Amino acid sequence: MSETNEVLFRTPQDALVFAFNYSMQTRDRSAVDRLASPSPRTGKGLSGNDGAGQAGMIRRELQQLTELERAVLVARFAPKAWPCTCGHACCSGYTPNPEYQAAISLLTEKVMSALAGRLVHYQLRRGLIEKAAGRKVEVKALAIKCEVSEKTAGEHWQLIKLWFQGQPKRKAKPSKRKRAAAGDATADVADEAHLHDDALALPVVETAVDGVESKARKRADELLSGLPFIRP
Repeated sequence: MSETNEVLFRTPQDALVFAFNYSMQTRDRSAVDRLASPSPRTGKGLSGNDGAGQAGMIRRELQQLTELERAVLVARFAPKAWPCTCGHACCSGYTPNPEYQAAISLLTEKVMSALAGRLVHYQLRRGLIEKAAGRKVEVKALAIKCEVSEKTAGEHWQLIKLWFQGQPKRKAKPSKRKRAAAGDATADVADEAHLHDDALALPVVETAVDGVESKARKRADELLSGLPFIRP
């Protein structure tokens, strides 16, 4: 791999996307297939030995993450499947990505800790994990497929979504106060009482709750920002 101090990725997220997709780009292909359809490039000409080297360095940093953190990142950024050119009549043109499938299986198991001991249909749980990770999954359609009520599926989705994606911090809205006319003592007294009522009526500011995804991404950002070809 050629030595370079050039910044190749604008963000750690760009680096994650590249690293998790690189194996798909360079997976064993016939010589004819490679000539007909060269491997797509990501970033600034990253392909061949240079691309493999960069992907390897990124993945090596990610080995410092926990098993759960790595699974979250794989589920979020790795392809669900990659192109298959076997030519068999039964081939759909794609084959499942084992890394993605293993990550979803692990997360489907780990999320039970957030479901308060509920017995959840395995396929429902797995489908909702994939939805949380970004796949297009309709809760209603999934409920029908798993033969559970839409209400039950929706309740489980809220719990899994909170566990995976977390909850952003809500900002308190400024109170609306009536301004007393200058020099109007009666209005000033009334305004003081109104200010007191407004203070009591202020909405409670909720503390942000990190999900497993945000925790994993923050940790990955810390690790990858130390690489010279990734902009911190």
